[in-house]
Amino acid sequence: MIVIVVVELLCYNVPMKKSFVCILLILFLGPNQIFAISPQADNALRKARAYLDDGNIRLASQFYRKAKNLDSEASEVILFGKTLENKMEEYIQELSKKAFVLMQQKDFSQAEVLYREILLYDPNHSESLDCLKQIKETKTKIKEYNKQGIAVDSSTGKQFDLDQYSAISEYNRAYVLFNKGERKKALVILNEILEKDPFFSSALKLKEEIVRILELEELIEKAESSFHSESLDSVVEAVTELLSKAPDKYEFYLLRARAYIKKKDYVKAEKDLFSYYKFTNNKEISFSLLSDCYALNGKNLMALAFAYDNKLKEYTKPFMFIVKNYFYSYFWENILLLVALIVMLPITIVYTWQIAENLFSRLSVKDLFKTLKCFFLIATDQINGNLKDLMEISRHLNYPWTNYFFGLVFLDNNDLVKAQRFFKFATSSKRFKGRAYYFHGVTCKLLKQKAYESDFEEATLALLDNVPLNIWRPKIMKKLEERLMNRFSVPDNDSLESMSYKLLNSII
Repeated sequence: MIVIVVVELLCYNVPMKKSFVCILLILFLGPNQIFAISPQADNALRKARAYLDDGNIRLASQFYRKAKNLDSEASEVILFGKTLENKMEEYIQELSKKAFVLMQQKDFSQAEVLYREILLYDPNHSESLDCLKQIKETKTKIKEYNKQGIAVDSSTGKQFDLDQYSAISEYNRAYVLFNKGERKKALVILNEILEKDPFFSSALKLKEEIVRILELEELIEKAESSFHSESLDSVVEAVTELLSKAPDKYEFYLLRARAYIKKKDYVKAEKDLFSYYKFTNNKEISFSLLSDCYALNGKNLMALAFAYDNKLKEYTKPFMFIVKNYFYSYFWENILLLVALIVMLPITIVYTWQIAENLFSRLSVKDLFKTLKCFFLIATDQINGNLKDLMEISRHLNYPWTNYFFGLVFLDNNDLVKAQRFFKFATSSKRFKGRAYYFHGVTCKLLKQKAYESDFEEATLALLDNVPLNIWRPKIMKKLEERLMNRFSVPDNDSLESMSYKLLNSII
């Protein structure tokens, strides 16, 4: 009510002293409403902050509780409580981790100190309560061992008898048996040791190793016996379990791959073989099996690829294996074409026989040898003294391409008249017409005959025709053409000779 009156007086500018207004507000609201926190609570909270900054959570917690008792509703106290709670949780987690490490190291005394400190901050901390219970039980067992004449060091978990039959000597005896391969005997001794001291870490580790090896040996025996008995599913199951427990047993990828091949599951077999090669880099075994796998899967080219040794430059598989895969790779897919070729083979032989008879009826054995000699001399640029033989051979053969070829030879040897005659004979062939007319024009020009322009015109028209001009020719013919084109080169202008030269030069 007093507040309403004061506000109305201020709104209507009623003259009154400011000090009187402040006194009315203090009387109505009280000191706790004017100040955010009481001075005593603020002092305790300030000390709590200082100790928290120094990392002393215990004292910070004590002064926080004091400030909370003095003024629990102050916003500063509530906000600091949340900060302190977060820091306390982090500190408890840190203590818990350290205590866990100490428990693993069997340092029960130090671990007990840390767990009891955690309970100061969190009396209901379940992990600390459980571990303190375990420590208490362990200490009780240690007292019982001491009564039996067994001295125990709780900081390490190792125990030893006062006489020569101590736990450590028994462990050493078990370790010797383990190294000799008598693992089952060693396991019996370790079980006796662990009955007395379940926390003997060295014995626990050795027992785990022996149990693991025995399990692996059992799986290996199962896999190998299943493979010999053709129980392929059991092989796959046993090897898969074995590799999950011992990934370094790479050789069993091969056993599983062989089982997959027998099951005709070639994709999984390939995967296992590549895994074996990746870990062992053994090409000889893995590539040989991959070749077999691809051959059975119908991938014959892949089978041939993996059967070939690049270092030896030869196939490592039997001859019949190579022949079979070559047949299926290159002939089986084209079997119809192969049958057609076989059917047409007799016709081809008869036709070839007729052509041969026609050729040999033109040439005697002497002329045949002379022909071969001339071609050899042309190829080696030594035909100069044998042009007469070349004329004789050309009369016997009289084919357009030989006429064109011999014309090039005579032109190269500056026998222009004979070259001109052979080029004229060659113009009867559509394929050689453009070439023959061009070089005929060259010979006419060199002989200073007036008709050479018409030859270049015919050459141009023939080269512009749709007849395929880039035909197969022997290397010696190509060499002659290139040499003569360079020898009788023509300036670039608008003449028919220049045009025909450029056209012919583009296809040579």
